Amino acid sequence: MSEVDFQPAKVVVTVRLTARRLRCPRCEFTTNARYDSRPVSSTWRHLDLAAWRLEIRADLRRLDCPTHGVRTEGVPFARPGSRFTRDFEDLVGWLATSMDKSALRRLMRIDWDTTGRIIERVIETGLDPRRLDDLFVIGVDEVSWRRGHSYLTMVSNNATGKFVWGQPGKDTATLDCFFDELGKEGSEAIQAISMDMGPAYDKSARKPGHATNAIICYDPFHVVQLATAALDKVRRQVWQELRQLPDKDAARRFKGARWALLKNPGDLTDDQAATLRKLKRKGGQLWRAYALKEALRAVFAGDLSDTEVGMLLDRFCSRASRSGLKPFVTVAQTIRKRRSGILAAVRLGINNEWSSHCTSW
Repeated sequence: MSEVDFQPAKVVVTVRLTARRLRCPRCEFTTNARYDSRPVSSTWRHLDLAAWRLEIRADLRRLDCPTHGVRTEGVPFARPGSRFTRDFEDLVGWLATSMDKSALRRLMRIDWDTTGRIIERVIETGLDPRRLDDLFVIGVDEVSWRRGHSYLTMVSNNATGKFVWGQPGKDTATLDCFFDELGKEGSEAIQAISMDMGPAYDKSARKPGHATNAIICYDPFHVVQLATAALDKVRRQVWQELRQLPDKDAARRFKGARWALLKNPGDLTDDQAATLRKLKRKGGQLWRAYALKEALRAVFAGDLSDTEVGMLLDRFCSRASRSGLKPFVTVAQTIRKRRSGILAAVRLGINNEWSSHCTSW
């Protein structure tokens, strides 16, 4: 450090690099030769010093890398091409795992696009190069953002509970990229895969050279999610019917029942519990749909064997098929079709709970 300049809103610390050899910021190339004698004045934002913005300034030299051409020398405290120190970016990356992007942006006093670029740089340099080694049981699921308009396919190592791979998209081609990166030998070593019941990931896993030896396990969470979605369809149908009644306030009063129906009973507020009791007294299609959803959730709530779960699933499917509720008839058909994969998940104790708990790579 050669100088400290205290300003009204920030502190600027000027440093001088002591290394004699110039290092390319993009590779391991080093040299004693400078490309020219013109210094390049550079500034990086560091972690705030209480209320002051802290910046680091240095005059850098230029070198001629045989691979990347003329470049400004790399510095040990910042990533290539960044105007922020490594410590600042690492903090942003860590905060991104525990808070939403808007709150992070306000806390660190950076704009939306800058936040995204910092996260990309942290991931690029912070990924464990051995994260794809020794994958035997994995979980695959999609994660949505921007209110469900964009998706990421995420892969986890169930043995470590960590994410190991991710890419935008949620179709067969997206997961194909994972298996291509893993390679044929690594793909064929996978013993079990936990996934949802959509056809896209299953199709990718079964392609030659992919996880052809793996047992496909359908995550119980997604099984219950089928019934929850079916209940919501019945709810909307009832709401549409109420809108046709002379009493125009009936549909408005009913609209508030959504979360009372979709949330787990133990998570209801007092008002939502009261609403649910009213719906039970009223009965009808909506209460039958709710009872079916809860019956399916109860199948996976206890510590049951795959044989016991299979018996209860068969009982649920029979009941749903006779319910007269079309969405639940479809649920029963899907469960019967995917029955072996559902029971495999129960037998092996595999699920996708990582999708809500994993944060590190």
